Amino acid sequence: MFKERLELIRLDYEVRRVRVIFLKDYAGLPTPSGTLDVKRGDEIELPRWQARLLKDLGFVDVKESPIDVDYINMVHFRERRRAGDQVNPVPQDFYLKSSEFIERLDRLIRESPSGMLLRDREVAEKNLLDVGETRLSKILRLAYSLAEDVRDKMSPEEAIVYNHVVKAVEAWRDYLKSLTSRGERRG
Repeated sequence: MFKERLELIRLDYEVRRVRVIFLKDYAGLPTPSGTLDVKRGDEIELPRWQARLLKDLGFVDVKESPIDVDYINMVHFRERRRAGDQVNPVPQDFYLKSSEFIERLDRLIRESPSGMLLRDREVAEKNLLDVGETRLSKILRLAYSLAEDVRDKMSPEEAIVYNHVVKAVEAWRDYLKSLTSRGERRG
């Protein structure tokens, strides 16, 4: 069930609408609401997967602030600097946008390898994984203490982890209590 919930977050991300501006005319564009004839300069919202495809084909520019290596580094720095159990808020789609950025770097490296691209790819991956591990460690401590005021600082993926761990902690504590309760020892 855990992996399926994470996959649902990814699917939701892919179908979520993003604003695009057309760089070229496109007659007969299939959209969820029907076929459109769009002209250069038109702005519309499309599902992310379709916007990405059209961007790769050179038809659109996505009007969304992308994540780059500097942004990942900033999140990494802030998270490592934050003490103890405190988590910094991250954008709801931080992990998925970071993944897209790394995939984009992989494409660029295949097309035209360079030392700078390779370094950016290596740093982005290392820091993204470290952010995830650092936040996981904090989430585990927060779940153990049953802190409730931190969910709004978590990504949807982190909230799933947090909820599962909270349920496990509560079940363990209930089990321990049942071992010391009269008449419930065998139940």
